[in-house]
Amino acid sequence: MAQQVISGLAAGSSYALLALGLVVTMKTTSVPNFAMGAMGLLPVYVIRSLWSQLHLPYGLAILAGIVVAFGMGWVVERLTIRHLIGLSHFTTVLMTIGIWFALNSIVGLLWGYEPQPLPGLVSGSFDLGQVVVTNAQLMTLAVGLAIAGWLIVFFRTTWGVRMRAVAEDPLVPRLLGVRVATISGLSWAIASGIAAIAVLLSAQASVLNPQSGDDLIISGFVAATAGGFSSIGGAVIGGLALGVLENLAGAYLSGAAASTVALLGIMVILLVRPTGLLGPGTGREV
Repeated sequence: MAQQVISGLAAGSSYALLALGLVVTMKTTSVPNFAMGAMGLLPVYVIRSLWSQLHLPYGLAILAGIVVAFGMGWVVERLTIRHLIGLSHFTTVLMTIGIWFALNSIVGLLWGYEPQPLPGLVSGSFDLGQVVVTNAQLMTLAVGLAIAGWLIVFFRTTWGVRMRAVAEDPLVPRLLGVRVATISGLSWAIASGIAAIAVLLSAQASVLNPQSGDDLIISGFVAATAGGFSSIGGAVIGGLALGVLENLAGAYLSGAAASTVALLGIMVILLVRPTGLLGPGTGREV
């Protein structure tokens, strides 16, 4: 069981990172971003191209890809979401779905639909008792926790407080001199960078394909919902719990049952606490 838990924590770290990206945009625009997986996928293809075709060192290619992710997030928000500020959430959600399909189509047109290998960031493993822990698993978990910690600190800074204020009511911060458009663009840039890291860690030492982002976005939404869509800590706990549940179900039941059991577990959480594990409490009229 311990081996499945370790593997689940590593997989859950990628889920948690995607969920964190969703929380960042949710805290600013109050709209779930269905395009998050695709926004993380395209920069990872750029990383692979810089490494395999232009022969850049892999570390430098990764830095360049993350910069591309930040820039793409800003541009996507500037060209689409910014024009929908103040309109209904349903309109913005439909736009994110459209962005999702558009970016996936761009990936298919530029890089094709065949799986492409992606090198690992680190190699090797070590024994922890009778459990084998790979350095890649340890790094994935460490990166997820580090980014979560950074976000907790960031949302207590001036810019972070402005982001939360804009999510509560865009009009009042604007009257107080806050540049709402800049705040929105920054949140999308940060979320896109986090999504790229999530896809990269999930696909390392494996293959990359146009569905890599789609698989993660589903798990990211489940993790964010289970943890409380506005909670950074909840997104991390939700992602890790989802990864562990999937691995335990796959080991002791069947691979096909892994996702089903995990989703049933999330449903139980939401039935008991509809706002998620660390979401705000809700009152009930009597």
